[in-house]
Amino acid sequence: MAEEIQQEEILVRAIDKSLGNRIHIRISQFKDRDYLDIRNYYEDDAGEWKPTRKGVAVPVEFYDELMEGLAAAKDIIASRKKEAPAAE
Repeated sequence: MAEEIQQEEILVRAIDKSLGNRIHIRISQFKDRDYLDIRNYYEDDAGEWKPTRKGVAVPVEFYDELMEGLAAAKDIIASRKKEAPAAE
């Protein structure tokens, strides 16, 4: 008999990307391990949100390092906005 795999998901936030596309930030569990899952979703013809293969599942023990990396990216993004020429 196959081992039953229990999955649990908590949707933390859905970010609208464009019409029919979202980014879902979820906490999920797979084989008794928790993950932070950031994934693209699309809306099917029936109006249900379905995951795509585009995304990343990071074990929650790397959360602090991930946030440090995102904070560093935020600083770089801010400096690039300051350097960008103004639109005419």
